[in-house]
Amino acid sequence: MDLALAPIRTIEPAIVARLRLAFPSKEFQIQRIPPVLTVKEFERVVRLTPFIGLAWIGFRPDPASGRQLAAAMRWRLVMIVKASSSLETRFKGDRMDIGMDAMIDVAAALLQGAVFDGIGASAVTGAEAVYADGWSDDATVVANLDFEVRYQFSPAALQLKTIDDFQQLGVTWLNADSPAAGGVDAPQTVQPNS
Repeated sequence: MDLALAPIRTIEPAIVARLRLAFPSKEFQIQRIPPVLTVKEFERVVRLTPFIGLAWIGFRPDPASGRQLAAAMRWRLVMIVKASSSLETRFKGDRMDIGMDAMIDVAAALLQGAVFDGIGASAVTGAEAVYADGWSDDATVVANLDFEVRYQFSPAALQLKTIDDFQQLGVTWLNADSPAAGGVDAPQTVQPNS
């Protein structure tokens, strides 16, 4: 089994590499985060500004895509800027800080129409200003930029061919001898409906 070829594991580094074209690691933190941050998580990442959080939201499969999974993988950038001088700097930036306006514009330009080799194309689907509930620092601004990456994926890439391959996934409820699952037996064949 080769999970290195699974869609999320393949797409994430391609997105980060694309963002790094304009957001170098010396100045910008880019980290995977959940799509909704807890207060503790927000308190941690707000100290890393300018910060870009990459969140996987889900995917929307194409109907009738057959054995190949054709889908739009949905992602979100959570961008956080904390101004070091005036409050206007939060949005417009200055020679010492990038502003949120520029971060949104540059991220959208990088992701709209980008083609990721061997994966598919990206399209921006929305952007909005947001706020962290319970956070009262006026110098901090937060925005989300949503985008999707079109891709096709075949389960054959995972090299899951036999029941032993599936059992190696470590999903105990698939194992017939699993005591916690009560011995659920995974069917060996698929019976089509007539």
